[in-house]
Amino acid sequence: MRHVAYLFLLTLAALLSGCASQRRATATADSGNQTFQTALAALESQRFVVDIDEVYTRKGKRLDTCQSYVRMQGPQLEVSFAPDLFGPRNSHRMDQMRATDEQGRIERIGTKANGDVQFRIHGRWGWQQRSRSCLVTLFHNSDRVFLEFRTERDRPEGTAKGTLRPLDR
Repeated sequence: MRHVAYLFLLTLAALLSGCASQRRATATADSGNQTFQTALAALESQRFVVDIDEVYTRKGKRLDTCQSYVRMQGPQLEVSFAPDLFGPRNSHRMDQMRATDEQGRIERIGTKANGDVQFRIHGRWGWQQRSRSCLVTLFHNSDRVFLEFRTERDRPEGTAKGTLRPLDR
């Protein structure tokens, strides 16, 4: 009789712990979806900032950074990379990676099969203020983004990862 009671209690405990973990997973998914919707709305309204925390060179070398960002407020576009990404030899070219454009624009490209949403930012930055673009991929159920910077000839220039947050009105 004791063995049956232990077996019953063990089964009941397993069922209750499964229900609790299911509730936690659902709450986490809802939180991720809300974060994603907030980030998506910020992209669509063109009022956001992407705080960049990882930069990858053309050759794939990873550089950790802070103080780097992409900001957009309507047509006002600002692209800035931190001085710690530039060595002493390249410090004279630092202004190439710190620019603003009064006529930036963003367009929605579409949604991938896995739920990631893609946008393309068009603007002028760099030392010659040439047209450039940035492909923005907002990861599904997240506020994390992948940025791919492209030259005026649509060649890859570098990539970055960061967190997107809306700008206050």
